[in-house]
Amino acid sequence: MTKAPEVDPYHNVPRKASQSSKGGVYTYDNVYDTVPMGDIHEKAPEYTTVMAGEESGSQYSSDSNESRTLVTQLQDVVFNFFSDYAWAIGKIITVALLISYTIYFIMAIRHSTTGGGLGLIVMTAFAIFCFIYSKIKKHFGDAIWNNCGSPLSDCWNKAWPVLRWILLPGTIIALILYLVFFVIKDLQQLQSVSGMVFFVGVLYLTSKHPNRILWRPVIVGFVLQFVFGILVLRWKPGYDGIKWLSDEIMTFINFALEGAAIVFGDPTMLFHPFVFVIMPMLIYIGAVMSILYYLGVTQVIAGKAGWFMQIFLETTAIETLAVASNIFLNGMDTMLMLRHYLPKLTRSEFHCFLVGNHATVAGFAFATFVMFGAPPQYLISASVMSAPATIAVSKLAYPETEESVTKTQEDVKLEKGEETNVIEASANGATIAGATVVAVVVNYIGFLGLLGFINATLRWIGTNVGFEDPGLSFEWICSYMFYPLSIMMGVSPGESREVAKLVGIKVFTSEMLAYQELGNSITNGLSERGASIATYALCGFSSLSTLAIAVGVWNSVCPCKTAEMANQLPRVIINANISCFITACIAALMFDPALVEPTDGPNEFIAWITTKIPGYESLMAIVGM
Repeated sequence: MTKAPEVDPYHNVPRKASQSSKGGVYTYDNVYDTVPMGDIHEKAPEYTTVMAGEESGSQYSSDSNESRTLVTQLQDVVFNFFSDYAWAIGKIITVALLISYTIYFIMAIRHSTTGGGLGLIVMTAFAIFCFIYSKIKKHFGDAIWNNCGSPLSDCWNKAWPVLRWILLPGTIIALILYLVFFVIKDLQQLQSVSGMVFFVGVLYLTSKHPNRILWRPVIVGFVLQFVFGILVLRWKPGYDGIKWLSDEIMTFINFALEGAAIVFGDPTMLFHPFVFVIMPMLIYIGAVMSILYYLGVTQVIAGKAGWFMQIFLETTAIETLAVASNIFLNGMDTMLMLRHYLPKLTRSEFHCFLVGNHATVAGFAFATFVMFGAPPQYLISASVMSAPATIAVSKLAYPETEESVTKTQEDVKLEKGEETNVIEASANGATIAGATVVAVVVNYIGFLGLLGFINATLRWIGTNVGFEDPGLSFEWICSYMFYPLSIMMGVSPGESREVAKLVGIKVFTSEMLAYQELGNSITNGLSERGASIATYALCGFSSLSTLAIAVGVWNSVCPCKTAEMANQLPRVIINANISCFITACIAALMFDPALVEPTDGPNEFIAWITTKIPGYESLMAIVGM
């Protein structure tokens, strides 16, 4: 039988009942619950006690408890078994997977007729290398470093004061001899050499502290850029490797069309290519990059690249990691990854960080620029070549005058994603990319509208003085304003105005418009050499619009650096663009017509549909608007 708890007459709440060791005796605490009177009957069961043997359902309760006990015991047995033999089970599963993959690998190689076996071999070899490396590092890494690495490092540091006077001049002389005897074949290539001399001279003359320049990162940075240029533009295996990688990346990116086709309709999405084809690619790439960031893949690759460059450049860890990360990530992702160290940056490190953010393109922008017609192999090589150039340019324009607190890799710990699992990481990446899509679309609409208004105004001004063919326009002015720069980058005189126009559009409006116009230029007959130089020159988020947006981003991520960022803005604009121009000069110098393949230009359907369907101006003229 049950007994309701005693109700306190003053507080109108039931007192807490507790059963003593003797079954039927109840005691009450002096602490009262503040329960309304109307809830007494609902709360009363919480304070009742069922006496053993007096409840009619006691047998059912006992059976239920016994059943739960058996289930719990079974769970414990299974859990203990897997805990005790987890290593054995893991080994069995691993061996089974390896045997299965080996069988699949052999069958795939035997039946490969389309060249897909090569990709499988490359991926398998890379996976085996990473596995062996991780095992050796885990079990023997400390011993190898203590017995081999550390003594060699000490010897190198002791001998470096003497070796640097042999290695650096020797490398530079060898590079010059290689260029003279194997690269430079005509006078047009000397244009780009004059351009490099001019840009380096401008950086030195406008340097913040010209008497404090450390020449090692400057010289070695440019030497590494030359070496990367030779590997991907003069060496056929290197060029073929970059071309293969770019083709595979585009194949992977095109899977974004699967989602776009379902959401926007197949094939009606193709009639609105910018919003319904290109923008979904940004969302897809954003989700993929977020997953790689969550898994730590991006941090590992960026860390190794930063470690490699730091050895040669002797820069601090934070600036080297930031520049290396921009090869794979966009500027905002790099900022978020290193956000805890941003307030600690010196002025020189901060300048290098900013120039690195705006002198490269990576991540979601890659697919967009390729869809507009930019050659993908040049975009990939441009991002790699611009990394050491960024450090060289930054350390020449803004030398270090302070003591850094992030000198070594041990001082910087790369942040991992805060998501719970891969699904959350994918969702967050797609959401952030969606906000980026909105920003891109609205800015695109705004800048195109303003550009149309500016051109109409300029056309009106030109018409008033008889300048009607070809007519005064923003593009026409840029084609003359940046003509000298185009010549110095190595573009032929016949195409210099076209490339100069693209550079002007990029600097004063946005990279999106510039690469879209580049696709049109390729369709209209721009040579492969001119297209490659233009691709390298435009490869950077260094337009006025992008840097203006960056001020708002810094105000959100690291407000304490916003004022300094705004103060360095003019210098960042100039130096980021100079970094791109120097990369274009090297590309022009290394360009080998025998290696390159013709560039297709923009997507074939996009190019076709823009020529077949009349524009809004023609349609408005038809209806009399």
